[in-house]
Amino acid sequence: MAREGEEKPGGFKVSATQITTVAGLVIALAAAGAYYFYFVRGAAQKESSAPIVAKVTAVEGKAKLRRGGRGEWVDVNQTTVLRTGDVVKTELASGVEITFNNGNIVRVRPDSIVLVGDVADVSQRRGKAADWRLQSGQVNFEIVQGAEISTPAASATAAGNSSGNIRVAAEGDTGIKIFRGSAQVETKEGQKITLNTNEGVQVDAQGKTGKKVVLPDAPVLLSPPRAAELRVVAPPGATARLEWKPVAGGVTYHVAMDYNVTQANLLLSAALDAPGVTDPIHELKGLDAGKYFWRVAAVNQEGVEGDFSKVAMFSVVKPVDATPAPLSDKGPPLVVEPLDVLANVVQIRGRTDPGVVVTLDGNEVKVQADGSFSEYIKKSAKQQVVVIRATGPNGEVTEQKHSAN
Repeated sequence: MAREGEEKPGGFKVSATQITTVAGLVIALAAAGAYYFYFVRGAAQKESSAPIVAKVTAVEGKAKLRRGGRGEWVDVNQTTVLRTGDVVKTELASGVEITFNNGNIVRVRPDSIVLVGDVADVSQRRGKAADWRLQSGQVNFEIVQGAEISTPAASATAAGNSSGNIRVAAEGDTGIKIFRGSAQVETKEGQKITLNTNEGVQVDAQGKTGKKVVLPDAPVLLSPPRAAELRVVAPPGATARLEWKPVAGGVTYHVAMDYNVTQANLLLSAALDAPGVTDPIHELKGLDAGKYFWRVAAVNQEGVEGDFSKVAMFSVVKPVDATPAPLSDKGPPLVVEPLDVLANVVQIRGRTDPGVVVTLDGNEVKVQADGSFSEYIKKSAKQQVVVIRATGPNGEVTEQKHSAN
């Protein structure tokens, strides 16, 4: 046996210090392996075994997901499934729709954080696990079979067939609104309150409730007609005139609009966010071509906003080589775009003044509220021209003839 400092056969020297160092490295590697096997790998297996409770059904903009509340933030898309303990975060001008296995829907608004399947402090005291926890920001929800919802200041048990909104401010205050159905609210101080249709309550960060308030009804939209096509008008001309029915108790209105979105229910107000509108009408000028989605909410005397109306859509389009009609001294204006001629069908599009009657070869066509019209007509093999006639309220007539070939 070689003593310290002696050479072993082959010419190598081995010291007690070296033996100790090697032994230490072996122990460290074994400990690292055990830590990975029992903790890292075990945690990953535990995370992957968490039940799938929901899935992402719509995304607008950018949103992130942290699995089990740990690790890296990853992008969310419409193939993402959600497990108990996952955290979803939306960025500015972004939104996510989450559909739970029982059919309940949560629409996460911009700059918000939601924990899926949370057991919050308030819910623990009530002996129930929350379906989701809104940590900050805002969500809208539609409940099919009942749900337990928590925030840092309160929790709410929403009944089936209910809808509403919850907002958690930066200071920790929680606003809860029920637009349809009912919910039982309990604060972290133990205060309890019942909310029914079109009722809301504010809970401060310490868990103290304010008085219950009545919400105004959602407005009914009137104009433009759904799916209407409006022509581009250069500023300062009005491109669109938004109208809705007045709401009882509505002192002002909040008009929100977005454009060219893929998910209208995640309307984000990127094109227009106009609170404080005093009349049930809002005129828009100089809109670019595209699809516009809009909705309106009423605000009462106390400054409390009710539910938004259903989303409506209209398009703004540019005329394609529109040819102005030669106008008579008395006839109404008539602009007809180049005809789209197929084998035995002709599409005719144009515009005139609202209230003018337009006929194509003697057959009346529908004129939209903005004066635009679009129609398909059959033509015979021998037909050479199409006659478009505009008749004003007082009987004045403007007529055009266009080739049907």
